[in-house]
Amino acid sequence: MIRFFIVVVVATAIVGGATWLLLEAGVLTSIPSFFYQTLILVPLSTFFIYRYLVRLAKPSLFTQFYLLSMVVKLIAYLAYNLVMVLEDRTGAIVNVSFFLVLYVIFTILEVVFLYRKITHG
Repeated sequence: MIRFFIVVVVATAIVGGATWLLLEAGVLTSIPSFFYQTLILVPLSTFFIYRYLVRLAKPSLFTQFYLLSMVVKLIAYLAYNLVMVLEDRTGAIVNVSFFLVLYVIFTILEVVFLYRKITHG
């Protein structure tokens, strides 16, 4: 679990740093208006879901709980994206794009670590 936490923190720092570097290099004109909120929400929620699934008392229910967590996470993320779009209509594309990049990165990390946990015990 500590290894996953470290990877999540490092990945968050890399994404945040890369965003600032792209801004400094002129590739981006500005950072997303929900930059910090998204940079905290996605890694934190990924970590807590991973933590819950790893500590699950009944491994036989893993698949059901994983699918349930995905549904809950998608509904919560939909609400978050709706708030972002309604709060900043002009920056909606940048905000949602940044969110989707983070979502893909952290979902891949979560699946890789869960797969290793399940297959290697």
